[in-house]
Amino acid sequence: MSRRSVGEINYKDSSRLGIVNRQWLRSRRNLLATIAVVITLTGLFTAAYALHLFGGQTTDCWRRPASTPNTAIFTVVMANEGVNVGFNGSKYEAVPWPVMNVTLGQNVIIHVVNNDSVEPHGFQVIHYFDQEINGLSGLAPGQCYDVRFTANVLGSFTVQCNIFCTIHQVMLKGQLNVEP
Repeated sequence: MSRRSVGEINYKDSSRLGIVNRQWLRSRRNLLATIAVVITLTGLFTAAYALHLFGGQTTDCWRRPASTPNTAIFTVVMANEGVNVGFNGSKYEAVPWPVMNVTLGQNVIIHVVNNDSVEPHGFQVIHYFDQEINGLSGLAPGQCYDVRFTANVLGSFTVQCNIFCTIHQVMLKGQLNVEP
């Protein structure tokens, strides 16, 4: 066997070093690719969440309509979560609930908010608002709608959900009273 000097490398040694270098580079590239994928996915989820919170809905459902003369404004929240089950928690209130009292000839705005996170809900005031919100699909979760009409007929009118949902039974007993 011959002795090699420090600077000399034979062919076998150099090919082994090349294999080790290539394996090291390959594992390094895989690590960098994995990090890039994780960063990209994190960015996409963060953007989707931010758009959900700030951009997906143009209307602030918790802002009531502006008050105008001779106008009664009510807010009805529909939900199936926590203590607010039904219309304004109607599951836990005496019947009828909610009760809205207005005078004949008064403009009425009922600000309806679907605070449910899962399913749509319907809203109807017999005689005054018989059509559906968004057809038979109802008001989607997280959405709101302003029901507007003039109270021009005396009497008591049923306020109810007009589509089938899991809490339909507790959303059939609201009342609008139009008094002289």
